[in-house]
Amino acid sequence: MAISPESRSLAGGYGDRMETWLLLLVMALAVYRLTRFVVEDDFPPMLWARDRLVGGWRPMTEAENAVALGRAGKPSDTARILDGRVAEIDGVTNRYVERWGWVPQWIADLLSCPWCASGWIAAGVTGGVWAVAGLPLPLLVWPAVWAAGALLASQEWA
Repeated sequence: MAISPESRSLAGGYGDRMETWLLLLVMALAVYRLTRFVVEDDFPPMLWARDRLVGGWRPMTEAENAVALGRAGKPSDTARILDGRVAEIDGVTNRYVERWGWVPQWIADLLSCPWCASGWIAAGVTGGVWAVAGLPLPLLVWPAVWAAGALLASQEWA
């Protein structure tokens, strides 16, 4: 049995058609979540990769604080021995991580800026949806999804 192209929905399945506004909202939320994952989350594999590619000062994670802080709540000698680059900045314990030498500055900027990273993530999400489900005007959808995802990801409360 052949299925006509008219019966295929915008979301890539067969059956009811997904509204375009809902698809754009879902795409914007996906861009937001992926951007936060790349730029700020402390999921260990992502944090490790970001430390090597971006470097610089960053707040210590709970696991790092557990190792670095003594029982009295002060930095112990272990913190100085482990890294040697631990400091308290604005009341938050931070550590300095050296970026790999072969990584250019523009990659560090790209991965530390929610606006920059969300542009490339939005391009990937838009291209993926366009390839799988079909998407009207993907070159107009991309900046719209980029803007919405970046606005959400750049907020302090997000």
